[in-house]
Amino acid sequence: MPRGKPAPASSAVDDLGVGAASVSPGGEPDRGLAFLSDVGGRLVGATELDSAATLIVELAVPVLADCAVLVLPDARGRLDWWRWSQHTQSTRGRIRRPSVESAPALTAALDGLKRVDLLSPNEIAALPRAFAEPLTRHSEVAAVSLPSAPGSAPPGILVLGRRHGTWAHAEGHLMAEFAERVSRTVRATAQFELNRAATVALQSTLHPPTLPVLPGVRLSAIYRPSAGPVDVGGDFYDLFVLPDGSTLFTLGDVCGNGSEAAALSGRIRHALAALRLVETNPLVLLDLLNQALLGVTGSKFATAVVGNMTRRSGGALRLRMSSGGHPSPLILRKDGTVEVIAVPGMLVGIMPQAQFGENTVELGPDDMCVLYTDGITEARGNGDELFGSERLRETLAGCRGLPADQVTTRIDHTIQTWSGGTARDDIAVLAIQSAPTQ
Repeated sequence: MPRGKPAPASSAVDDLGVGAASVSPGGEPDRGLAFLSDVGGRLVGATELDSAATLIVELAVPVLADCAVLVLPDARGRLDWWRWSQHTQSTRGRIRRPSVESAPALTAALDGLKRVDLLSPNEIAALPRAFAEPLTRHSEVAAVSLPSAPGSAPPGILVLGRRHGTWAHAEGHLMAEFAERVSRTVRATAQFELNRAATVALQSTLHPPTLPVLPGVRLSAIYRPSAGPVDVGGDFYDLFVLPDGSTLFTLGDVCGNGSEAAALSGRIRHALAALRLVETNPLVLLDLLNQALLGVTGSKFATAVVGNMTRRSGGALRLRMSSGGHPSPLILRKDGTVEVIAVPGMLVGIMPQAQFGENTVELGPDDMCVLYTDGITEARGNGDELFGSERLRETLAGCRGLPADQVTTRIDHTIQTWSGGTARDDIAVLAIQSAPTQ
């Protein structure tokens, strides 16, 4: 018989009455319906497999059995199990899958060859002690295969033990209905966890990088995506240390927020990561990025600053920056003066003949360049009033003498206070400070 195909009903199935019209033990349909209703209500919406599995075995006792074990195969062929009984309560573990010879009923249920089969005392004794020892104290033990989705193997089995007597014929249908609800829950939570793991893995590729440690430079950044279904947004920044010792940096903003904007910001970062291998001139890089994005962004567009940072004699830094429609960088001088660095340019990803400007600025010791997205200046507070560029410059001027990390912390705190912690847009800030080594 092919593996994975349910076999015709065995004697064990007949003994347990699976498929019988009754819905409860002892001919009490109301009790059975109430039990199934409680099971459905408590399992609905489960998203975490471990807690759902613990609840499943707890629900089975004592209505269906005196001891219940949920057994689920993992991706490596091992068996994860969760057990509950009136005497040992909750326990879980993992075992290797036993051979067909040592555990014929258990493996038949796992493969879906039998819907229900009884485990003999010899088979129970052959199973790992931590898993099977409580079952040795039960007069009858059954392995119930969980119903599978079309074309799929069963998601697992329930092992049910009864201390005294056997299951009545009338209990079979209740057991089958419980197994069906368990199967749906196991499959749903497993799929949810797979989706969640995939989402986390994808999000990790979209999150900004850890800032590099550069001699003579202090770096600090803020990245705060707006509230949404994913913990990433349309704002981005990146830094790349180049073979000649200079550092390429970028900060930008995709219009909109949420998953669609995050996907485009990830595409921009990956494009720049590839383009900087063949070009390090910020103005040329911005033009190449514009060409790469044409036709693939739909109605979306981006603003960005792309710059190249080089160390100069006396601990100075030279920043050569190009901009595509992005807010002008700000310079905080050591004496507390704030300068606006005009870098004109058109939006990125809209038209093939877009023009981008460039500017070069020198940072003396302890001078700082602050790049930011419009989520800062467009933060709303005080009855929907914009925070604005003037307040940002005043905030920055008040940071005289502070290192980069304290400056970004103060900006973040000021914006969160202004907006009441409910910023509507993504926020990103990158601070670059000259810090000559002693």
